[in-house]
Amino acid sequence: MAKTAGIIIIGDEILTGKVQDYNSFFMAQELWAHGIQLSRISIIPDNVDEIANEVREFSKKYDFVFTSGGIGPTHDDVTIEGISRAFNVRTVIDPTLKAFLELKLGKLSPEQLKMAEVPEGAELINDNNLTFPLIKFLNVYILPGIPQLLRKKFFAIEKLFNEPVVHLKKIYLNESESTVAPLLNDIVKRFKTVKIGSYPVLDNLEYSVMVTMESLDKISLEAASENLIRMVAKEKFVRIE
Repeated sequence: MAKTAGIIIIGDEILTGKVQDYNSFFMAQELWAHGIQLSRISIIPDNVDEIANEVREFSKKYDFVFTSGGIGPTHDDVTIEGISRAFNVRTVIDPTLKAFLELKLGKLSPEQLKMAEVPEGAELINDNNLTFPLIKFLNVYILPGIPQLLRKKFFAIEKLFNEPVVHLKKIYLNESESTVAPLLNDIVKRFKTVKIGSYPVLDNLEYSVMVTMESLDKISLEAASENLIRMVAKEKFVRIE
C-alpha cells in the first residue's frame, strides 16, 4: 500500500479569491512523483478551531499532512495556535528559531517573535538550502503560504519520501470519450494494478481525449497501454508519452 497524504491550505485570502492557490497543485505533482498517494486537499479559513479540527482529523487518517499558510507575524496568522490546539499542547517560543530571527532582524518586536512560535515538542528540519528551518509536529509538516518559500522547504523534505516510483503513460486519441469508455472498462477489469483516467478536451485540433494509465507495475502498465492502442482504430491514435 502506498503512503498517503493530505494537504490543508489555510487562508481567508484563498477562500475569497484574493489570492490563487498554487501550492496544492505543486505539492500534488511532487507527491505523485515520489509515490505518495494524495488523498485529500482541504481549504479552510484563518480560524483556530477549524485548523485544529482539520489537522487532527488529517493526522489520524494520513501518513503525511502538509499545511500551507498562516505562520507569519500578523493577527490572522494562527496556524501554529491551531495545530497546538489540535494535539492539546502549548504554543512555545523555540530558541533556535528565535536565534535565527534575531540574527536576521536584530531585537525582535512581539510580532516578529511570533514567527518563532511552535507547538511544544515540535521538530525542526533544516539543510544547507534553507535560511529558516521547517517546523514538523508528529506527521504534520508546517509550510509557509508564499509559493517560492514553500517550494524551497518542500524540496528539503521530499528526500524523506522513499516510496516506489509510479510509472505513467499518457495516450492521446482523436476519438469521443463515449466511444473510448467501453474499451477502458474492459482494460480496468483485466489490469487490476493499473489506474486509468480519461480526460476529454475541447477545441483541440490534435486530439480530443487524453487517457492516463499509472501503476507501480511497469510490465502491467506496458501491457495495458498496448491493449488500448490495439483496440482503437488506427487513424484515431495520435501519440503516446
